[in-house]
Amino acid sequence: MNDTVEAQAVAPGRGLPRGRMLPVVLAASLVVCLVVMGAVVWREHERASAQERVAVARRLALHAAELRDDDPVKARDLGLAAVKIHADEQTRAGLIDTLVMWRRTDVYSLAPRGVDGVALSGDGRIALTGDTDGVGVRDLRTWLDPEVAFTDKADRLAVLKGNKKGVSALVLSFDGRTALIGGDDGTTIVWDLTDPAHPARLAILPGDPKDDFANSVRAVALTRDARIAVTADFNGNIIVWDLANPSRPVRLSITKAHRSYVRDVMLSADGRTAVTGGEDKTVIVWDLADPVRPVKRADLDLPAGFAEATAMSADGRTIVVANPDRADVWRLDDRTHPTHTAMLALPPRDMYDVALTPDGKTALMAGGSGTGFLWDLSDPARPTRLANLKGYTQEINSVALGADGRVALMTSPDRGLSVWNLADLRKIVADPVETLCGSMPGRETISEADWTRFAGDADWSDYGEDPITGNLSVCFIR
Repeated sequence: MNDTVEAQAVAPGRGLPRGRMLPVVLAASLVVCLVVMGAVVWREHERASAQERVAVARRLALHAAELRDDDPVKARDLGLAAVKIHADEQTRAGLIDTLVMWRRTDVYSLAPRGVDGVALSGDGRIALTGDTDGVGVRDLRTWLDPEVAFTDKADRLAVLKGNKKGVSALVLSFDGRTALIGGDDGTTIVWDLTDPAHPARLAILPGDPKDDFANSVRAVALTRDARIAVTADFNGNIIVWDLANPSRPVRLSITKAHRSYVRDVMLSADGRTAVTGGEDKTVIVWDLADPVRPVKRADLDLPAGFAEATAMSADGRTIVVANPDRADVWRLDDRTHPTHTAMLALPPRDMYDVALTPDGKTALMAGGSGTGFLWDLSDPARPTRLANLKGYTQEINSVALGADGRVALMTSPDRGLSVWNLADLRKIVADPVETLCGSMPGRETISEADWTRFAGDADWSDYGEDPITGNLSVCFIR
């Protein structure tokens, strides 16, 4: 009888009396609740921590941008810290811009000489600058060599003079041996720069004799071999010249290209394609296979009020057109049917000049914002931002790029001519952190005072601290 009662008190297959099961179930439920609550708390902590890191990184990146001119070293360290804490498009772009700014040298920033034009040879060594006393011829090799002390860097090699009413346009051949300098008197002077320190004037290209003011030269262009030239005037004409014998140029044709003056004229390397941009806001593609009879092939379908600056690649396949709000990329695989491939977002400021490398893969544009915008057009349908060339406080008048994109020039009324050595730009863009931390990690540090000043209330011990120096070693931020 007792055995029967005991057997009934124990649930079959359970091993515990029914009265003892409830505490076990409650304990298990409590454990599950605690695990769930712990996971929720952990996730909330991680979310809050991630949000704090984003906020700290953005704050440091902002302060780094503000300090670029006044304290570039601190700007570098804060920008690097921002990327180490939270790497996103904003923090990476800020650090890249800071590192690129270190590649800038102001050739003459204390006494600008009214620079309003610039041209560069294909190898990036010889430059023309429109100075107040003529056109300066400059050898940039010492400016691009970091081993040469600033006081030993070469100034102008020569000055090109002779334009009676001032210089209005200039161009330099790919090999740097031929220069065309257009003037407000309608004439264009051809110079031999084989010895850039001793230039020789070869000839004068006259303008349209009908109107002394209207034939003021507004733009000039040369083929790669400098055998064909195009000059464009205030009256909207383009004039094609044969410079096979530069001492005896031959005028091949005069064509009315635009209703008002021509802002820009570009020639392909072989001289078979020309593109003109006019004050009438139009951009026109020309066939110069027969330079005696230029043929209009197409108008770019541009929005109203467009085309402040235009550039074309040497192969005649890529065109970039900029206005105050944006820049557009066009392909000319068929000159009769230009194809729009992409739009580049720009700040709402005037764009005064655009430069393209001969292969059309790198574009530089600048204007009233005081910043140069450098873009990678390797894929014309998907352009990517490379860097902003910063450091100016006023507008930029003109820009130029070397053939391989390793040298950039920009001119500004308040800073004169600046040279940018972009030889390691692709490396910087690919990995700005490795650029700084790969060779000398530990060099970049932030003091506790600066951390409190720039990072706010964030506890810097969460990001790492050098126990020896008491500073935050930026390359080792965790």
